[in-house]
Amino acid sequence: MPLLDTRDHKTQVLYREQGMGLRIPCGERPAVLVIDMQNDFCDPSAPTTLWPSIRQTFEPIKGLCTAARNLNVPVIYTQGLVAADGSSAGLWRFKQRFHAEMRIQIEGSRGAEIVDELAPQAGDRVIRKWRPSAFFRTDLEVFLGTRGIDTLLCCGTSVSGCVRATVTDAFMRDIPCMVIRDCVADRTIAVLEANLFDLHQKYAEVIPLSDALAYLESLSAERHSSGAKS
Repeated sequence: MPLLDTRDHKTQVLYREQGMGLRIPCGERPAVLVIDMQNDFCDPSAPTTLWPSIRQTFEPIKGLCTAARNLNVPVIYTQGLVAADGSSAGLWRFKQRFHAEMRIQIEGSRGAEIVDELAPQAGDRVIRKWRPSAFFRTDLEVFLGTRGIDTLLCCGTSVSGCVRATVTDAFMRDIPCMVIRDCVADRTIAVLEANLFDLHQKYAEVIPLSDALAYLESLSAERHSSGAKS
């Protein structure tokens, strides 16, 4: 049975007729959220790699993070982990062979580390997580609350896994998300496009990097203007 092409005309019409795909307004205090850009997903030799498509996200993510830091917008990383003894793998050990073999995302291993090209900088926050969603039993929500964050610019991997889980959990908390198309990846183009389409229709805004940068610049301009008036 062939995969549904979510870009076909009938699909677009159906979703539009059912009132989906409207715009979620974004706030004025964003943060960049870089999800699981770890060697186990980015290294060509890793058993669960997204190479080569993941390589194309490095420079866009780096550009987004640099722009955010320059504007004093928080940059937050997530690091998906499994305890060194495998005890925290949960149901992954049944669903994914390399989790069962304790070969991926092991705490303290090179594979679990964030790639050197996107290493967190001074002032960035790293959220250690043990399940797909960055919100599940982590301190992410506390940190967002203390900074008054009302919008997340999401990038990383994979769209169908930890990105999607995090975005839908943010939706449940009424935190708008922008998923930056240039800054996300998945294992096949069909899976990537299907999930981006569905997220955009129901839970988030899927936008190009250029729009994300323009959004950040617009907030900076507004703050500068407000400061000048006061």
